[in-house]
Amino acid sequence: MKKIPRYEPNHLEQAGQGHMASAAFREALAVYFELADGDPSLDAGYTAMRIGECYEGLSELHAARYWYGRAVEENPSVPEYRAARARLEDLDLAGLVKD
Repeated sequence: MKKIPRYEPNHLEQAGQGHMASAAFREALAVYFELADGDPSLDAGYTAMRIGECYEGLSELHAARYWYGRAVEENPSVPEYRAARARLEDLDLAGLVKD
């Protein structure tokens, strides 16, 4: 099996931003998950926020809310993180959970 090269984090971030700017959210997710691999702090919430934005761009709102929540957990002092999580606070599970 061919060994996958490890990329410098700034290079990964530039690639992720480029994919997001092109609305290539699946590609950006792959890059941001690579960036997050082995980083338990998710760069103080930054990477979790980017992952959330990718999921929101894909209209996968429950996943986006989860990742925005992770960003807030890592760095609750960032208003952008809290606002993103609050925006998706009231997602409905009707039809997904039986009473």
